[in-house]
Amino acid sequence: MVRLLGIFLLTVLICLIIFIYIIPLLLGGSVGEFDIVVGLLLILIGSFIITQVFYIIDLIKNIKDN
Repeated sequence: MVRLLGIFLLTVLICLIIFIYIIPLLLGGSVGEFDIVVGLLLILIGSFIITQVFYIIDLIKNIKDN
């Protein structure tokens, strides 16, 4: 479970760094509050989905081993 929490936090941090530094460079610095809120929600949902994929992979490995 600690591994999955680590994966979740790592993906959130990497996405936040990309969101904060690279997106304004691409858009020319014109990022509004709504864009930031939607972006953060998408980052959280995406990180949760990535973590769930790793959990499913671990479940499949455990089923194959038994």
